[in-house]
Amino acid sequence: MNKLFITVSLGFVLLSCNGHSAAENKSDAEKMKAADMIDGKDYITLKRFRLTDRSGFNQPVEASSFLLPADWQVSGDVQWDGIKKCIPEMVQASLHASSPDGEYELMMFPVTQFDWSDDPVYLDAMRRGFNRQSCVIAQPLDAAGYISNYLAPYLKATVKSAGIIEALQQQMDESANQMTSHARQAGNNAYSHRGSAAEGLLSFNDGKEGLAFCTVMQTIVTMPGTQGGMISNYYSYMSLRLVLKYSKGNETAARKIMSTFFSSVRINPVWSQAIERFFYVVGKGAQDEGWKQIQITQQAQQEIGNNILRSWEAGNKNSNTGDALNNSSQFSQYLRGVDSWRDEQGNTVELTSGYSNAWSKVDGTYILSNNPAFDPNVTFNEDWKRLNQ
Repeated sequence: MNKLFITVSLGFVLLSCNGHSAAENKSDAEKMKAADMIDGKDYITLKRFRLTDRSGFNQPVEASSFLLPADWQVSGDVQWDGIKKCIPEMVQASLHASSPDGEYELMMFPVTQFDWSDDPVYLDAMRRGFNRQSCVIAQPLDAAGYISNYLAPYLKATVKSAGIIEALQQQMDESANQMTSHARQAGNNAYSHRGSAAEGLLSFNDGKEGLAFCTVMQTIVTMPGTQGGMISNYYSYMSLRLVLKYSKGNETAARKIMSTFFSSVRINPVWSQAIERFFYVVGKGAQDEGWKQIQITQQAQQEIGNNILRSWEAGNKNSNTGDALNNSSQFSQYLRGVDSWRDEQGNTVELTSGYSNAWSKVDGTYILSNNPAFDPNVTFNEDWKRLNQ
């Protein structure tokens, strides 16, 4: 019995040893597999970057968020000037991002407005700054004209082509008609609106190329002129001025980057509603140094943390504000550089097209891969949830 017991026990020990050895071999194989995975080749990582307003409120407030490749360098800012005469330029958001190899550079410029009048007396008053609210004085242009005449020269670039995006024009027209209708309902029958969205292809002196995107909404006020007859004053609001510069030959990849960026933009409704309240006060002529005292409650900020996807970021719709990131989903649909994915709860997200596998993490980071051997749970030893198409 003792001999049999020893024999059986030895067999279990050998089996256990063999089993442990197999597990070790499997672990080593997985580790080798993980070490062989190359970022940018076997997979790409999309990180949710956030633009924070650090000066307009009693505490820093996230204004928006968006997806770009995780290894990009991203910087952005929201500047306030409560006593500026040009009302749209009182709150200005800007963004700069670049890839580590210098192949891509994303530039989002703050909103701006051009004013003009058919009446020479009114125009002279605008130029002299006599108007209580006055912006840059320049003749009205649609979005394509702005790219050609202002944005490209500012960047020292040559315009290869610039034209209105017909796929977006209907939506711009609907927005303009809605604004005109609201003005009529408020008794402002002199007001009408006209919108446009455009894309431009740019060429830079260093041999690189660029995609430029712009939206313009014009407010046209018809009124009696100083010299008789009816005249028109034009207020052209550029809500989007965005350029992606890239090395020659990378236009297809650049369009995918832009499509992913546009589809992923989320506006914090707490921030946008506070901005709307501020401009409402300004419109009433009540702005003063107290503009910095706009409060956002602690309850509204309780979601802010380092590793949590905000509820407003998880949604699929943007706030309907007139800032530089408005109309983002429409631009993404136009560019068609994304695929739709679903998580376990049925929520959808649009990510860079051309990949067969996708995963998400709780902080809003995504990984895409075409390598069937790649699994971020193994490679990074982290909790990633697979997405389905």
